[in-house]
Amino acid sequence: MKKMRAISAIAAIAFTATTGFVGSATAGSYNGVCESSNGGEVCLYDTNNYTGAVYDTLYSKPEYTGTYYGTNTPINDTVTSTWNRDPDTRVWFFADANYTGTDGGQEPGYKLNWEGGWSNKWSSHCFTSNPSCPW
Repeated sequence: MKKMRAISAIAAIAFTATTGFVGSATAGSYNGVCESSNGGEVCLYDTNNYTGAVYDTLYSKPEYTGTYYGTNTPINDTVTSTWNRDPDTRVWFFADANYTGTDGGQEPGYKLNWEGGWSNKWSSHCFTSNPSCPW
């Protein structure tokens, strides 16, 4: 019986270590909520003023092949506004896949409405902390 309790305790510790601590706030990539916890994420919107459909991610994306959360609207070339929720890291947006083409940077914590020739243009983004990022 003691052996079973010890195995159960070890399994519980291993589960907690791999899934995180219960009750801790963590940002969740592609959950439809623009969050800033444990590093933050970048959020892409298909309308100005950070409303409408959202794509939220903790990661650099070499190309936008997905859709906005809960929609069938493709992300590629439809981004109108962005919010960099990472408190420490700049993010770069690129007009073409694989971090190429015309670029635009966004400081940590800032929101941007991409207007004029900058709207509906982005095809990839990269956090400067990513070694694959050209910056």
